[in-house]
Amino acid sequence: MGKKITKIEPVKQKQDTGYAAPKRVCAYCRVSTGSAEQKNSFEAQVQYYTRFIEEKPNWTLVGIYADEARSGTKVKSRDRFQQMIQDCRQGKIDLILTKSVTRFARNTVDSINTIRMLKELGIEVYFEKERVGTLSQKSEQLLTILSSIAQGESESISTNSRWSIVRRFQNGTFVISSPAYGYRKDENGNLIIQSEEAAIVRRIFDEYLGGKGSYAIAKELQAEGVPTIRTAKSWQDSVVKWILQNPVYEGDLLYQKTYTTEGIPFTKKYNHGELPKYLVSDNHEPIISREEAEAVRQIYEYRRQKHRMDNVEIYQSRYAFSGRIICGECGSTFRRQKIYIGKPYEKIQWSCRQHITDITKCRQKPIREDVIRQMFVSMWNKLAGHAEDVLLPLLALLKAVPNDMEQEQELLTLEKRIQELKQQSHWLQKVLSDGDVGSAVFIERRNQLDTELEEISRRQQFLKEQNLMEQEIAQTEYLMTVFRTRPAIIEEFDEELFRLIVERIRVYPNRLCFELKNGLELEEHYGKEVQ
Repeated sequence: MGKKITKIEPVKQKQDTGYAAPKRVCAYCRVSTGSAEQKNSFEAQVQYYTRFIEEKPNWTLVGIYADEARSGTKVKSRDRFQQMIQDCRQGKIDLILTKSVTRFARNTVDSINTIRMLKELGIEVYFEKERVGTLSQKSEQLLTILSSIAQGESESISTNSRWSIVRRFQNGTFVISSPAYGYRKDENGNLIIQSEEAAIVRRIFDEYLGGKGSYAIAKELQAEGVPTIRTAKSWQDSVVKWILQNPVYEGDLLYQKTYTTEGIPFTKKYNHGELPKYLVSDNHEPIISREEAEAVRQIYEYRRQKHRMDNVEIYQSRYAFSGRIICGECGSTFRRQKIYIGKPYEKIQWSCRQHITDITKCRQKPIREDVIRQMFVSMWNKLAGHAEDVLLPLLALLKAVPNDMEQEQELLTLEKRIQELKQQSHWLQKVLSDGDVGSAVFIERRNQLDTELEEISRRQQFLKEQNLMEQEIAQTEYLMTVFRTRPAIIEEFDEELFRLIVERIRVYPNRLCFELKNGLELEEHYGKEVQ
């Protein structure tokens, strides 16, 4: 029987007549600084696009999305931009108008990825200055080049700005934007004392010199409701330490304590010696004397050294339990505390951080460190003598579970592909350095490699999390080796043994749950009188 072939003619499509069909249109505006000149530009853009869209009879104004004083180098930092993208995903927008590529984004990767995502949704972005719409066939190559130019301009501006700032650091003419707690700026940008805040600064120095620690000072200030410094949400010991170590309160200014990385995306980092710092002495009126500041530094250094050289047993046990004790009620970690300080019956206890902050959110009571040690000794002595009776059946059960050969093969294939992608990325970087490939092609291919690598890595991680049986088998065999080579009975807490077998401890009322390295959980109970 012969085959019969029927030709099905294509459905005739209506010719595209530009923007003749009804469209839901929005505009995106952005200015990079908060200056008066830029603010006028910002308001002018909003007014222009509102009028422009409303004058089109076949367009419906969805809204004007405008970010004021936001950088274009990071899409995530622009709230209204993110809102616009969310509305696009919800199908509320057909067309986005914006002034130019530089207004949309100055980060090439962000710009291209966002445009591609919008194209997949059938949403066009039209750049007025460049007269380019993203749905045209040749738009991607052109926009890649334009975005690269915009990114280069942004990096060049940043470099020039950093050079200008460093020059002002060197000649002492730099004016800080936000004065330190205790100071404010006059009309000429000079630092003058803010009396209410300065009183708090003096109190912090006086109490520290009087013997109080930074944690105790912060706790008192927080309890009294004293307004905190502008960059902190609450009074913490780290905030108090920052005040105690800041030379600004002696009348000096230290420039370039932080710096911004050179490449996009620009990231702010603390200067730990990577770049020079500039100290301007006697810059303004001090709040405390240099003698007081020097005394504070000596006390701070003495306490730091004393903490290092303190009782070795206490020092080690702190690190043995730190981060390993979990609250069974709220899930917070426990913090080490001293109670009855200076008394003959001084003790160390561990308390839930949530309980310390707000007792109404967690009512888990503290537990003394000596109790935790006793409970570990008890657990070890019960398990070590019968370790093989407990662990061997568990090991046999784990090994009896059949392996998923397909999953293992997929993991091997994924690992091989990851290595291939890394080699391709290395090769691509080399040909770019040799000038054998253009920047636009390089960026497009690199984005493809990065996307595939991210997807494969995510799949690999998922499969590894599903394949936990091998890890449990390995950890169980490891524990059996530990118990075979260590004493069956111990008289006192042994930190090394604790580190070898315990992953974490969960604290419940009157009981501790020790989770071993292989996931096995063992409980120990204690009476109320030892809390």
